[in-house]
Amino acid sequence: MAEFNVTIEAASPIHLSSGAADVNLDADIVRDRFGLPYFPARRFKGLLYESAVEVEEMLTLAGHSFEASPVETIFHHASTSDVQLIVPNFYVKPYDEYQKIRAEWEYLEREYGSLLRPTDVLETFASTRYQTRLEKGVAKDGSLHNMRVLDAGVKFFGRLQLLNGGDEHLQWIALALRNLKSAGSKRNRGFGRINCRMDRDDELIETFLKGALT
Repeated sequence: MAEFNVTIEAASPIHLSSGAADVNLDADIVRDRFGLPYFPARRFKGLLYESAVEVEEMLTLAGHSFEASPVETIFHHASTSDVQLIVPNFYVKPYDEYQKIRAEWEYLEREYGSLLRPTDVLETFASTRYQTRLEKGVAKDGSLHNMRVLDAGVKFFGRLQLLNGGDEHLQWIALALRNLKSAGSKRNRGFGRINCRMDRDDELIETFLKGALT
């Protein structure tokens, strides 16, 4: 089993929708009960799979062929394999630190619950953006929309596991992470740009490219 750390950094404001709204906010973001935002595991794994498919398509167009799809070997959406990629939720601190922060907030909530709210915590990582639709240069009635977004610069941390895999699979994961550049909604409005890194990614990508060019 291989374990490796992955970091996701928001290169622009990003909206990871929770699907929730209230009287003051049309669209909120995913966060835990203490107000700490996180990047859901299932959502990230889906994005990573789509990015890996793009990498495989680009390499195929460049003339490379594969006896078996490396993407299917790792993610096996339409097949099975012994290789398994386990993706956790990503938090604003490495998991052990995140657990300590949660414990501290749990204490503060218990002792000073009337003074502290989860939204107070969330506002240290996020802000509210307003958008409206223009028609002939004039705002259309009823089109004002607001949503909470994570601020640029926020980082998420996770430790992934690869079962029954080797460096050749880690190379593909590194390529998919490097290729993954967007997440969340409103990507066509300048939101959702991300950068992803993992342990040894430069080494893994260099080794893959050297093999692909020989």
